[in-house]
Amino acid sequence: MHRFVNTIAMAASVVTLGAGLWQNWGMLATMKKMIMAYMGFFFLGSMMTLLIVSIPMFESPKEKNEARKNKKVKINEKKVA
Repeated sequence: MHRFVNTIAMAASVVTLGAGLWQNWGMLATMKKMIMAYMGFFFLGSMMTLLIVSIPMFESPKEKNEARKNKKVKINEKKVA
């Protein structure tokens, strides 16, 4: 997941570099905007990853057990078929 977030953040930085070259911004302004784009996308991606990882912690034990049972049933159905 970390690699995916880093790739998205780097893509945002490269798009900002392209925009800077296209619009003829100065080097310092372009570098500032690239850093802000990278940090912004990395922060947002990290927060979304944290939310996705933390969701199972808020499930009740009953829901976790039901989810495990459903997975086992699906796996057993695949083996039988």
